Formats: sequence, C-alpha cells, structure tokens
Amino acid sequence: MRPKEIPDAQLPPLLRKCWMRLNAIFQKRVREIGLTPDQYIALRWLNELPTGTVYQLTLKNLMFTDSNNIAGLMARMERMSLIERKADVSDRRKKLVFCTSKGKTLFDRAKKIAERLEEETMSILSQEEREEFLGLLGEINRHLHPE
Repeated sequence: MRPKEIPDAQLPPLLRKCWMRLNAIFQKRVREIGLTPDQYIALRWLNELPTGTVYQLTLKNLMFTDSNNIAGLMARMERMSLIERKADVSDRRKKLVFCTSKGKTLFDRAKKIAERLEEETMSILSQEEREEFLGLLGEINRHLHPE
C-alpha cells in the first residue's frame, strides 16, 4: 500500500476506483485511434451479436444508459461512418443498428488495445487467481442481476 492511500475495505469504493482508473487509461489509448470507450462498447456489441438483431434500444439496455445518451452516441457514430441505422420494416419507430466496414476496422484495432490493457491489468495475478477473481465477479453479477 502506498503511504498516502487509504485502503478501501468496501466493495463499492474499490470497484469504482478500479473502474475509474481502468476507464481513464482505456480512454486515453482508444482516443489515439479516434474512438471513445462508449463507441468501443457499442461496436463490441454490434460485432458480437448477430447482424440485423441489434436495435438502438438493445444497445441502450446493454450499455446501461438512457434514450437521450444512446441517441446522441448513435448520431455521432453515424456521422463518423462507424454505424448505419435503418428503420425496422415492421415498426418504423424502431432503429436497427449495423456496423460499417470502417466501424469494424476501428473495432478490431480497439479490441487489441482492450485485450492488451486487460492483460496488463491482470498480470499481477496468477492464472489461478485470474480465474477465481473473474469467477467471483461473475457470481456477484449473477446475484445482483438474477435472470
């Protein structure tokens, strides 16, 4: 422990502190390729879920944000030619979101950055500790979000 750092014995402050530091580092690194962390997350979902199944509402829910934030994010990403939005043929109010080839290229570059950062972050743990840590976080997540 560093001399002036007060240990956080509770889960919320520890998680928040880790998240804030990790996100700041990631933000700096992906900025170099022209993305923000939120843009990366949206592109990640668009590349991991089946094409043609992701609505703007889906991204809003997956990213734990509100309608105004997701609409602004989608508009910025569309102007950058990272995504395309198309009205659903059965309900014109719903917007399907598609990743463009430019979005895919930037996502692939950002994914390598994210993987390197994860490896750097987890490098202080043994493989066994990594598995246990991620397993425990998964258990906490399942407890907080029962299906």
